[in-house]
Parts: sequence; C-alpha cells; structure tokens
Amino acid sequence: MILIFLIYSLIFMALMSLEGQSANVNIATAVYWVVVTMTTLGFGDIVFKTPIGYLFTIIVSLSGIAILWAVVVPLGITPNLELIIRAIPISAPEKMQGHIIISGYNPIVDTLAERFSLLNIPFLIIERSESVARSIYKNYPVVWGDPSRAEVQKRACISSARLFIANENDELNAEVILTLRDISDIEIIALVDDLARSRFLRYAGASRIISPKTLLGTFIAQITSLPMRNVFPGSIQLFGDLLLVELPIYPGAELIGEKLEESGINRSGAGIVGIWQRGVFHPNPGPEETVHSNSVLMAVGNIDQLSAIRDLTLGTRGEGPQMILGYGDVGKRVATVLSDCGTNPTILDLRDLTETDFAHIIGDATAETDLLQAGIKEAVGVMIMLNQDSDAIYATLLAKNLNPQAFVVVRANNLRSAENIYRAGADYVASLPIVASHMLARIIQGEEEKLDLLYEDLELKIFHVRKRSGLAGKTLEELDLPQRFGCRVVALERLGQAMAVPDKKTVVEGGDILALMGSPKGIEAFSRKYDRRNVWKKRLKILMPNDL
Repeated sequence: MILIFLIYSLIFMALMSLEGQSANVNIATAVYWVVVTMTTLGFGDIVFKTPIGYLFTIIVSLSGIAILWAVVVPLGITPNLELIIRAIPISAPEKMQGHIIISGYNPIVDTLAERFSLLNIPFLIIERSESVARSIYKNYPVVWGDPSRAEVQKRACISSARLFIANENDELNAEVILTLRDISDIEIIALVDDLARSRFLRYAGASRIISPKTLLGTFIAQITSLPMRNVFPGSIQLFGDLLLVELPIYPGAELIGEKLEESGINRSGAGIVGIWQRGVFHPNPGPEETVHSNSVLMAVGNIDQLSAIRDLTLGTRGEGPQMILGYGDVGKRVATVLSDCGTNPTILDLRDLTETDFAHIIGDATAETDLLQAGIKEAVGVMIMLNQDSDAIYATLLAKNLNPQAFVVVRANNLRSAENIYRAGADYVASLPIVASHMLARIIQGEEEKLDLLYEDLELKIFHVRKRSGLAGKTLEELDLPQRFGCRVVALERLGQAMAVPDKKTVVEGGDILALMGSPKGIEAFSRKYDRRNVWKKRLKILMPNDL
C-alpha cells in the first residue's frame, strides 16, 4: 500500500505540473489528494482540469474502493466483528435447570454429549481454556471460566443443576470440588486416573468416584490373558444361564475364512447376534457370513455352548511373553491384573521404571529396534497403551509386521481413531471415551453401575412387556424391530424359561422379558414407542431433581 501511495503521488505531481498547477506540485499535497481520493471523500478543493487528469482520478478512486474491500475490511474490520459475534458465553442460558455440569472438555465429553442428546438431558461444560472454549462453543453449551471459582459455578446455574461431573486431572478436580461444596450440596461424580488417590477426592466432598482407565485396563487384561474354563471376561448376564459375550478371533483360529453355516457354531447351540469386522458392527449375520481375522463374535448362550464356540476362536496360541507398550495409568492396571492371573508381562516404556517389579525395557514403542530388543517376535500378546493415537497406530503397524501371530489389543483415546487402528492390524480396540460415557450414562439413568459393551453405537436394554403392550400378540417378524428401530431381540425369558436368539416366528406375550440390542438411538426410539411410563419417569426426574 505504501508503494501504491508513492506511485500515485508521483503521478499526481507529474500531471499537476503538465496542467500548470505548480502550487500543487509538492509531496504533502500529493499525499493529501491521494488519501482523500482513494477513501472516496472527494472534498473537491484540488481537481484536475484535463481528460488525462480525470482518467487518473477515476483510476485512483476505483483502486481505493478495491483496496478498502480487499484489504482493510478483511484484515481490520472483519476480525473484530467476528470477535464480537463469536464471544464465548460466560454464563448459562437463562432459566436452565435440571442440567448436568461438566468441568473440563476432552474426548470423553464428545461421546457423553451424544448420549445426553439421545436422552434429552440438558448439559453444560465449564472450560477454563479460552482456546478450547472457542473451538467447541458452537457444538456444545459452554461457559468459559475457571470451574474452581464460586462465581463461575454460580454463572453455570449450579443452584438448579442436577449433577456435577468433575472431569479434569485429580489436582484440579479436588480444587473444584472443595469450592463447590461451600456453595452447594449437589451430587458430584469425579473421574479419576488412579483409584489409589480417590480417597482424597472423597475427603474434598465427591459423592461418587469412577476410574474409566482402571475399568479399561482390567477389561483389556482379561481379554488378553489365557482363557479360563467357564470364565468369560466382560460377559453380560441375561436370563437364567444365558450370557452375552464377546469372543475375539485370535490369529490362527479355526474359524478364520469359514462361513458361519460351515463352522461348528451351529452345532454348539449358541446364537451369533453380531460380528465386529475391523470396528464395524454387522448385526444379524446370515449363514453365508465369512469370519475374518480382526473380528469379534458377539454370541448368546449358556457357559457350555459358549465354551464350545470359544474353542474355535482361540487358534494355536503358543508360549511366549505378554508385552505392554506404554506404562501409564491404563498400562499399570493391565500389568497388575495380568500379574494377579499368573502372568508377568514385559513392559516397554520411555521412562526408567524404578517403581515396578515387572521386567521392563527403556525404549520407544514406535521404534523397530526397541521393539525387537524387547522381544516382540516371541510375544503372544501385545497391549499398546499409548497416550497418542497416532503413536498407537504406528506401533500397531510395527507390531503386526514384526509378529503377525501376536494378539494385538490397542487402547484408543479418541473414537475417530478406532477405525484406523483396526486398519493397522489390531485384533481388538478398546476405547477410553466409550468406557467413561457408558459408565456415566448408567449412573445418570439410575441403572446398575457396571461395564458391559465397549462400543459407541451399541447398547443393551432389558424390557418388560406389559399385558396391554403394543408388542403383545405379535411375532418378531411382524414387529420388524431391526428395520423400524435398528435393534433386535437377542434373548427372551417367559415364565422363568430363557430362550437365546428367538426365531422370527416367535410370538411376544404379555409378561415376557426381552433383551434388546441395538444403537442407542434405536433403543431410545423403541422406549419412546413402547415404554411411555419409563419415559415420563425420566422426564420427571430431570425436571424435578430436588423433589425426587
């Protein structure tokens, strides 16, 4: 712009000299005229009197307009307007009540927010970081401020809130809870990394403490430990002796490459209600469905039936060490549970782990030489428990290439990473946000607190059919639940008798108990259609938390 002003000023003085207006041939007048003309003020005190002067005036005026809209407005005016328009909220919307307040944003909140939306539960996030608050306020209701300050908690309408979730690190959570207890007796759920430190948060005033990392570590250790007869980690009790279980397909398993109708599954008496292929769930698999590696069968049956299927999924499991890549909170829990089961794992971590009795090697899980030094080629199981999903993906690629027969279980810190981790070759991916969101959703809905399905788009509901229900008297084929609601009946109990994966010709009767499995959205739609009393009960609980 300085260059343009200089050129225009020089041309102005040249043209004024040609017209004989020598009084205007100086730099001060030239700059004055250029500024007045480019900004379209046009005072008219200095004008040209020749056609070429008129043409030059037009060029300067038009270029001034162009510069105004192309440079000044975008760089000077627009950003300030955007700052005004995008001002971060510092208080909750008026008349907000019955809501859940979450202090601190992370990937857990993404998954939890989706569940809250399905349940029509209002929520609010208090975020202390301005940059994080700016990045999420369009997607979620946010209050920007320090959640440990009483005035910020009051601006979040703590007096009318239903529940408070402390979702930061243990030190910050303690500060938030101490402040909150001075002004409110609201129920507080604290998420902690290490349960050993949870008593301090109880002293601070937390009502309940859960550790998603502890739960996830326990589940991963159970999945990778040697199977014990009649023991199914993470199994869900349905009716009578029926269990819903996940059965990972281990490398070298007899089932790999076979169709369901050709395998020994039909002879077992159990039912397959779904197959996970690289993180994608395939419900209602037909007899022509082929079983691949990197798969997980979801089966319903009694212990003997499920044991028969599991024998087909184990493959030729050789002797060798179990390796844990990354010894953080989850990795520690995995190692502890494995040790309790009689297996002492080998740890690979960047730090010198002086506080552990396990065999450990200082190294990088994303470095091939370090993995080889740690004995990756001899390992029968590899648990990748890294904090960065990009590192986890690369470590998975290395582990599977160096030892294709190893059973690789990976921790996903972000749901969006799970699919890429499966693509890299992982046999099983467990997501921390899903664990946390499932646990919190159960607590908030007043259901039993337990860990069951570790998947984002899958939920289990036990439904009691009333005598006058719209379900009574209809066959499962007529109800067509998979098409209408995206869910299916995986088990049925009638007069104390349990039935696994009932036939589509089965008639639903009043008094039956159904086990429904499907997407959270589908389960919620089913509940709205056939469980109106429970829907109103939940609404009343949300609207009048202090009275119930």
